[in-house]
Amino acid sequence: MGKYDHIPMLTGMENYHAWQTNMKYALGTEDLWCHVSMGIDPSDRLDFASIKPLPAVITQPTEAETLAIRKRLVDNVKTKCFIHCFLSTPIHQIVHNDQATTVHVIWEIIGQHYGCKDSSTQFVIHKQLAALCMKDGSDVSCYVGEHLSL
Repeated sequence: MGKYDHIPMLTGMENYHAWQTNMKYALGTEDLWCHVSMGIDPSDRLDFASIKPLPAVITQPTEAETLAIRKRLVDNVKTKCFIHCFLSTPIHQIVHNDQATTVHVIWEIIGQHYGCKDSSTQFVIHKQLAALCMKDGSDVSCYVGEHLSL
């Protein structure tokens, strides 16, 4: 993937939030975030959800309508492929791989499984962050390392 080497492979709850953040930015740069997003503000072009185009006459779509439908389907498949590249093998098992499953549904499934926030853990981490102290200038790397790990 080259320019996306910074995106971690999703392995579970321990790296879900870092994966989700990096994936959101990467999909945004590829103009694919709209296939995952549920944004409803049409003035926010980057976060506005992609809506499946429907022909005016279902049985006789125009050429422009057919092209719009096809483009959305192809972009949905591109987004699925992009996300799948950063999922570990066990996580592939929970994600449906059929044509009918949209990338938004896949994003929701992953979020439901790995996006849980344990409030007691958050309290412990907050307390540990508050207790961190930098002794002097030579302690910067240790302090930053501890902060990042928490």
